[in-house]
Amino acid sequence: MKMRLRLALLALLPSAAVAQDRVSLWPDGAPGSEEMRDVPETSGDWWVRDVHDPSVTVFAPDGARSGTAVIVVPGGGHANLVFNSEGVAPAKWLAARGVTAFALKYRLARQEGSPYDIETDAAADLRRAVRFVRAHAEEYGVSPDRIGVLGFSAGGELVNLVTYGPAGGDAEAADLVERQSARPDFQVQIYPGPIGLPDHFDQAPPPAFFLAAFEDKGPTLTLMRQLDLYREAGVPAELHVFAHGAHAFNMGDRSDFATVSDWPERLADWMIDSGFMDNGRSR
Repeated sequence: MKMRLRLALLALLPSAAVAQDRVSLWPDGAPGSEEMRDVPETSGDWWVRDVHDPSVTVFAPDGARSGTAVIVVPGGGHANLVFNSEGVAPAKWLAARGVTAFALKYRLARQEGSPYDIETDAAADLRRAVRFVRAHAEEYGVSPDRIGVLGFSAGGELVNLVTYGPAGGDAEAADLVERQSARPDFQVQIYPGPIGLPDHFDQAPPPAFFLAAFEDKGPTLTLMRQLDLYREAGVPAELHVFAHGAHAFNMGDRSDFATVSDWPERLADWMIDSGFMDNGRSR
C-alpha cells in the first residue's frame, strides 16, 4: 500500500516539472550509428531500447531557478534504459526544486545485436550531453560551471568514464558544442557499476554524492573504493550506505524501508550544503 501511494505521489509532481523539449545530441546522427538510424526506438512498461538517436529531454523549472543543471543518466545494464523511473522521475524531482534537468537517452552496448561499445559510444553520448548543456547554458538559464551528472546503476558507469576520463574540448572544432569541456562540475552516483573507475585520480575530482544499500554488494564496494580515492585526493565526498534496499530502488518508490524511500532528501541536503540547490525543498 505504501509503495503504491509513493508511486501515485511521483506521478503528481508539480506541473513546474513537465518536459519542455527533446533535443537530439547529434543533429547529423551519432558517429557509429549509421547502419542503425532507420531502426525505430522501442519501449515497454519500464524500459526503452533501440536508442540510435541519443537525446536529452529537458525538464525546466517553472519558478525560481538555482542556475544548476543536472544530466540524469538512467541504468538498465546497458541492455535497456530504465528511462521513466531513473530518467524522467529524477528529472521532475530536480526541476520541482529549481534545477534544470536533462534526462539522457544513450546507446545500449549490451542490447542483443548492438553494434555499440560502452566506452566508445555510450560514454560519448554522455560527454556530448555535458558539452551540449555547457554550450547552451545561457539559453537554459544555467551557469556553465554548475553542471552536474546523476547516474543510476549502469548510468553510474558512464558517469565514471566521463568524470574520470579525458574530457577536454577541441578549441578548433567547427561544432561549437565540441569546443566545450565534458567534465562535470559535480557528480551523483546511485548504486553504480564498476566500469570506468580508475586506480587513481590524475586530477582532483569534482564534488560527489554516493549512495547504495549494504545488501547491494557490488555497488557498495565500488562506492567505498571511490571514497578511498577521494580521500587520497584530499577532496570531500558524501557516501550513504543503507542497511537494506538491495538494487534498483529508483527514487525510493520501490522500497518500504523508510531510509530508502526518503533518500532523495539526502541528495537535496547535500546539494543545498554544496550550493547547487536553493533551500526550498518543500515548494
